[in-house]
Amino acid sequence: MFDREKFCKLALADRELRVRLGRLDAQVRFGPDDAAMDLTIKDGAIVEVEAATAPEPDLIVAAPDTFWRNSLVARPGYGEASLTAGGARFEGDFARFGAPFMPAWEKLLVLMRKAACDTIEQHPTPPDRRETDDAVGRYAYVRNGEREARIFYETAGTGAVPLILYPTAGADSRQWRHLLTYPALRERFTMIAVDPPGHGKSLMPIGEPWWEQTYSATRDELMGWVTGLVDTLGLDRPVFMGCSVGGQLALSLAAFRAEPFRAFISMNGWLRSPPSMQTFDNWPYRDPATPLDYLMGRVLGTTSPIAPEDRRQETAWIYVSNAKGAYAGDNDYFMNAHDLARDGHLIDTAKTPLFVLAGEYDRTSLSDEDGAIAVPRYVPGAQYRLLKDLGHFAPSDDPELLCEALVPIMDEVLAACEEAGQA
Repeated sequence: MFDREKFCKLALADRELRVRLGRLDAQVRFGPDDAAMDLTIKDGAIVEVEAATAPEPDLIVAAPDTFWRNSLVARPGYGEASLTAGGARFEGDFARFGAPFMPAWEKLLVLMRKAACDTIEQHPTPPDRRETDDAVGRYAYVRNGEREARIFYETAGTGAVPLILYPTAGADSRQWRHLLTYPALRERFTMIAVDPPGHGKSLMPIGEPWWEQTYSATRDELMGWVTGLVDTLGLDRPVFMGCSVGGQLALSLAAFRAEPFRAFISMNGWLRSPPSMQTFDNWPYRDPATPLDYLMGRVLGTTSPIAPEDRRQETAWIYVSNAKGAYAGDNDYFMNAHDLARDGHLIDTAKTPLFVLAGEYDRTSLSDEDGAIAVPRYVPGAQYRLLKDLGHFAPSDDPELLCEALVPIMDEVLAACEEAGQA
């Protein structure tokens, strides 16, 4: 299945793995049952790799044989690309040996893949486009009913149509920094990338004892901050595009507060949470005992395996540099407060066009019943597009490929706006 000797050399020499392991002392069993290896780790360094023989390792990272077989290929599919997506199980003291070192265990899987293949598919780092990296950051005092927040946003581009860019759960406007530099999008839009309250440079709402409350976002709350920003900035019927929780929010806005907008683009948003997600436990992402490295590892595991490595790492960095509870609070809305099977009839695409995008490496593209592909069944006129080779965090982990895919779609959006009388 893989070259054990090659894996040993890769694991012993990998510098990222050395950083991720910190000062860990442990015996870890990793790999398929019939070819599992025991790794002896001392002071964060792998000092020995041998066939599994230890009677009681500190941690066992196990998964079905089908997972390993499908993962150890040059280009794995979604569900086999990471331990997170593949349903790996961790046996042992997870709090001590598992969660704090999730990025290391995900890196071991990548090294095992390299040991199984002559090459693995991965896109090169795109150009930095520094000649157009001129986004301007500002703050605005935004009202949301009786509440107020000082919200940070960045603007770039000279197009006549405003385009609001909303991040994934727990993240901020840095996810969109590469799109803000892309010439073809800058020509078509004036882009506005937002830090929601409590994310990035935006602090929590003013005058509220937020430290006495658990952050838990509601649909109305998130919609209110967006429409409040539109009012504050005096935007003329902007297009709204969000990813993940922002993709859900695009759909909620289309159903409940479409009036200020000319079109909506939902990227990697669900029709509704599937049964497998309805029991999703957000507590670990709030638990003071859970290290941020756990979230970092899960994010790294959810990025596209063929995205440029530095962009994958940048995506994870954005997550762990936000407050721990931000991801969990956004997820409360993402998982539990969105159902277009119930609310889709409220969306009028003849008046306000709706485009639904899903990355090939995103879970929303896999579910015919609950994913993005199901939205047009409940929302007549909604346009579905599959984003080939892209994943859940496409704006930040593979932005060049996303922009190439987006430009013709955005031209469709603008044409649909003109047809709907929203130009």
